[in-house]
Amino acid sequence: MRLQVSEQGDEVHIRVSGVAGRHQHVLQALTECSRGVCSPDGASLHPQDVSVRAATDEIRIRLKGRGGLRFEPLAIYRCMRHALIEQRGAPIAAVPVG
Repeated sequence: MRLQVSEQGDEVHIRVSGVAGRHQHVLQALTECSRGVCSPDGASLHPQDVSVRAATDEIRIRLKGRGGLRFEPLAIYRCMRHALIEQRGAPIAAVPVG
């Protein structure tokens, strides 16, 4: 798998390629991150708008903050990486956030 997280305006875009039928696995990782499991202060991720587009070997997720709240792409990347690799043991390529 290859994970990319980028910021575009007030949205964060998450792209995971090489999922090969593990779309649910990626969505579960995002759910874990939304509960604040990776945040030392317990801050959780509660977007106003979530868009998910899935193809055979890729999933794209767009998050828009609630009430102008902005998400930190690097924190989302780290949490997703933790949930996908350390919790599940899935190989994932490190891609810079940007």
